[in-house]
Amino acid sequence: MMNSEVVKTVKATGRIRVFRDSGVSTLQISNPKKRNALDQAMCIELEKLILDLDRDPQTTVIVLRGEGQDFSAGAALNDLEHVLFAEVGNGETIDYLSRADSAIRSVRKPTIALVRGVCMGGAWQIAAACDILLAADDCRIAITPAKLGILYPRPGLERLVERIGADRAKFLLYSGIEVSPRKAAAWGLVSELMEANLFEVEAREYCKTVASLSQFAVTSMGHLIDQMQADDIDQRWAELWAEFQTHEDLAHGRASFLAGQKPVFSWRLDRADLRS
Repeated sequence: MMNSEVVKTVKATGRIRVFRDSGVSTLQISNPKKRNALDQAMCIELEKLILDLDRDPQTTVIVLRGEGQDFSAGAALNDLEHVLFAEVGNGETIDYLSRADSAIRSVRKPTIALVRGVCMGGAWQIAAACDILLAADDCRIAITPAKLGILYPRPGLERLVERIGADRAKFLLYSGIEVSPRKAAAWGLVSELMEANLFEVEAREYCKTVASLSQFAVTSMGHLIDQMQADDIDQRWAELWAEFQTHEDLAHGRASFLAGQKPVFSWRLDRADLRS
């Protein structure tokens, strides 16, 4: 994407920070004065950085979280028209929140959202774009577009219905009410709910566990799940099933198990393996 696409914007109020730790790279939404609300520049930065990490040979797992005690309040209201329907000429507009969403969904490496505190509106769309959404039991989730006269972006709307069903999606969208953490977990708005006082430790351990396992197995199974409705899914499955039978990770994993040792898998995605 060229910056020349952007015709109108306002001064950026936040940024996306990157932290790396033993194969786990964290993208931190950082706009604490506005509860980590996403302005246009932050959406563009998030899109670029997550694609960069997908091609980074030192990154195995990508984590998305907010700075401090909140995940994000969603699209920044003072920059709303530049986030959701930015004018780029010839009557064309761009939804930069959904472009960031699409970038997250395109990543082949495992993506994990860590949610605590506020996760409102478009923030849930971004968090739920990740493969896994881990939430603390102090999270505050609400899908709030109707409170502001906003249409929820199509990717977020479709994902909401896919995860919780049409009737519950309408229940949340029609009212904009905050759903309790336990109900969010029971309905499928989050993948796993953890105690807030243990969240940082348990979530970090989970991310490290994912990074330590066979990335050939993890990324292949993730890809197959994401492509279950593709026309060529039978061919993709057959190719990966045949590949794993002679793959180095299987040989190493089996040998380590028989020797009573913990396997240390060395296979990683390279540029040629990554989805475009």
